[in-house]
Amino acid sequence: MKRTLSLVFILLIASFVVFAGGAKEAAATDPDAPVTLTWLVSQTSAEVDDDAEVVKMIEDRFDIDLKTWYVDGKNFKQNLNVRFAGGEMPDILVVDSTSELAQYVDGGVVAELPIELIREKAPHYAAVADANDQGDLWSTMSYKGKNYGVANPMEQVPMALFYRKDWLDRLGLEVPTTLDEFHDVMLAFVNDDPDGNGKNDTAGMGERTFNAIFGAYGLRCVTGGNPNFKVEEMQLGNDNVPFFPYITDRAKEVLALLHEWYLEGIIYKEFVTGENHGGYNWLSHAFMNGEIGVTCAQPYHYLTASTDTSDPKNWGVCMQEFKALNPDADIVIGPAPIGPDGESGTEGWNKVGRLTVITTKCAEDPRKVEKFLEMLDAYYSDPEYAQLVNYGIEGKHFEKTDYGNVRIMEGTDLRKEGVLQVDFGSTVYFAENVDDTKTKFGHEVTGNGYWRFNAPATEEFSSVIATLDTMTEQAYFDMIIGNKPISYFDTFVEEFKKAGGAAAEKAVQDAYAARFN
Repeated sequence: MKRTLSLVFILLIASFVVFAGGAKEAAATDPDAPVTLTWLVSQTSAEVDDDAEVVKMIEDRFDIDLKTWYVDGKNFKQNLNVRFAGGEMPDILVVDSTSELAQYVDGGVVAELPIELIREKAPHYAAVADANDQGDLWSTMSYKGKNYGVANPMEQVPMALFYRKDWLDRLGLEVPTTLDEFHDVMLAFVNDDPDGNGKNDTAGMGERTFNAIFGAYGLRCVTGGNPNFKVEEMQLGNDNVPFFPYITDRAKEVLALLHEWYLEGIIYKEFVTGENHGGYNWLSHAFMNGEIGVTCAQPYHYLTASTDTSDPKNWGVCMQEFKALNPDADIVIGPAPIGPDGESGTEGWNKVGRLTVITTKCAEDPRKVEKFLEMLDAYYSDPEYAQLVNYGIEGKHFEKTDYGNVRIMEGTDLRKEGVLQVDFGSTVYFAENVDDTKTKFGHEVTGNGYWRFNAPATEEFSSVIATLDTMTEQAYFDMIIGNKPISYFDTFVEEFKKAGGAAAEKAVQDAYAARFN
């Protein structure tokens, strides 16, 4: 089970403990001292050095004492909830979904942040949000008639498929464009010794490419940095009605196909454990180690702003690791394969996010709330500040090149320096004013994206989504591997609906429709 402790129970305990402890803290605060602001950007890979130069620059600008939280990434949510239960709480928190938002609000962890206050204290953010609101941005953080935090208008590009070009060249194959061609290339990667070692030890793909196969059938699928199927990320249909893609008839077709491919050896036999086995989350060790011939990631994870693979300055962190292990190997970007009805596409990240909230601890001190909104507004009005918190210091953390800003420090080392700890992601403002070269390249090499849909926060959804997530993950793994027949899909759908899926889907549909009435 994904949760061994009741989240609601933990949060109720946390709200009581933090209320008592927070009041004492507020009473003892020196009004003339810098405001202490603690921030948890979400799951991160390193503890931040309080004396890092970037941290000090942020502190000096806003006259704050910045403390960034670190929670062990293994069993992140459980570890975070245990800290909540122990009375610990940051001031600023990034939540993963609106279902999580509802849980934290009900548990007393997340505090109201009125839209009127946001508009007053963060006018530049408000202007960008207004310009990019299609009816679901300002309303994203609404729950039970109140606003909780800020959603950020994002400029995102879909995932890209990365193939072992040296494998394709050795076998005389072209980058596939259709699903049938993709299957043939994958089968050649299994049977025709693409690495030339004389052994039958290669597969075609792992779980990160599943999203492109679902996309060929018009469905959004998310396995993310881990192989878990993320049911909480629903899909918005062409009719503007949200739905669970994992229980549709088309999903059954995809599962049948993936099962066939698993039997053919196309799917990496260890896909249940994931392509990543530690370190930077988007490293695909199966791809780097020559166990599979294609993987899927954001373009910049491998190439920064050009398809040129010969220049190390154009290499993203994943390409750097890949070339370190395979100096003579090469990659090529390919399109999402076109399915039987002409559909194609890959997973796209959130167009409305990241979802950043203030906690009840933060709300006890109005100065902390104002500092947070001041930092938010700076990210939407000052490119140099946005660049600092996202890239760090030129010459130390990144350098300016013909490819745009290129990191010279990555992963945990970068995060230890305080970079990527208080930023708001690739917002439309950031993409246009800081990352324009990378953004343009990303759109050039990708196609359709199936974007994340933030389900409106409802009790019916938030109370059952963890159960539905676990049910779906187990059923999908069983059917792909063959532990259960594909006919089991109908039983799974029935159980999914009875476990609260039907009520959750209806509640989300009603809440979403209400936004536009």
